[in-house]
Amino acid sequence: MQMECKARLNSGSLSAPCNTNSGGEPKHQPPRLHMPAMVKEVIEYLGCSRKPDGVFVDMTVGTGGHAEAILRAAPNATLIGIDRDEASLEVASERLAEFSGRVVLIHGDMRDVQRLLRLCGIESVDGCLIDPGMSLWQVDQERGFSFRIPAELDMRYDRAQKLTAKDIVNSVSFEELVNMLKAAGERRKKARAIAQAVVEARAKNPIETTEQLAAIIAEAIKPKGWQRIHPATKAFMALRIAVNEEADALEQGIRAALHVLRVGGRIVVLTYQSIEDRIVKRLFEAYSQLTPTNLPSPFPPLPMVSGAVRVRVLTPKPLRPSRHEIKINRCARGCKLRAAERVDDGVQPSCSQ
Repeated sequence: MQMECKARLNSGSLSAPCNTNSGGEPKHQPPRLHMPAMVKEVIEYLGCSRKPDGVFVDMTVGTGGHAEAILRAAPNATLIGIDRDEASLEVASERLAEFSGRVVLIHGDMRDVQRLLRLCGIESVDGCLIDPGMSLWQVDQERGFSFRIPAELDMRYDRAQKLTAKDIVNSVSFEELVNMLKAAGERRKKARAIAQAVVEARAKNPIETTEQLAAIIAEAIKPKGWQRIHPATKAFMALRIAVNEEADALEQGIRAALHVLRVGGRIVVLTYQSIEDRIVKRLFEAYSQLTPTNLPSPFPPLPMVSGAVRVRVLTPKPLRPSRHEIKINRCARGCKLRAAERVDDGVQPSCSQ
């Protein structure tokens, strides 16, 4: 299948071709282009060599690092790239320009993958990749993702979305803040101290910038001596996850992906936080059972679709990056890879490659 490379599919209609820049503003080219993690393993577990002319969907395509590797590994394959960040798609369209006859880039949410694929005339695919979270490229865009870069508290992947980090910081209750911080791995005592400091600070003046929030958190925690990470690290991560509904997007995105996979098709998911890995592990285990079960999760679970989808887990334990990769790509050090293959309902699943 040959397709024209497109940048952005908005509201169900294909739009501008590769290398276009919507609006009159010049593009901001950041100093760091995100280096994809565990590329060799992604290619292996997606089964690119088995499907050189297959159809693959990168459901969080970002700036196109993994997408480029997939297209090189499967020389006749078609790749659909989906992302909520239009600016990242602009970078991906340039990066993937040499593959323009085999790529379609879509501005959208991975939870909506079934509808988005149908708009491209595709009902099922041979492989799905999900690599959630932010990229270094997004950090450098001064959009509030990092406490190290002065910016407004935004943190939206999709700039058309109304809710921002500033809205959450200045409006949610003390208990909601505590729960949000604990979900991101902050200890209860620190979570309560940060939440209390935020509530007290915003009562005097709105908290609007990364500098303000980082200073409030640092004062609330008052770390003694050298610290491995900045005291605001987990709080900023918690905010980003909340703004972009990342936990919900991951669960629903995986469920949607399993429904667009052909029998024999594979899904690969990379995670960087324990809450993400737990979601992937539980989903793969649930979908590998002969009798579908409801899945407990940190948010209201979606019901399993009885008898519709079953998978064979390919990674009983998550794969980790090699020491060599961590040396050259520090951002990969916390990465975990899990993979599964869709099977016919009558096939007894087993954990193997």
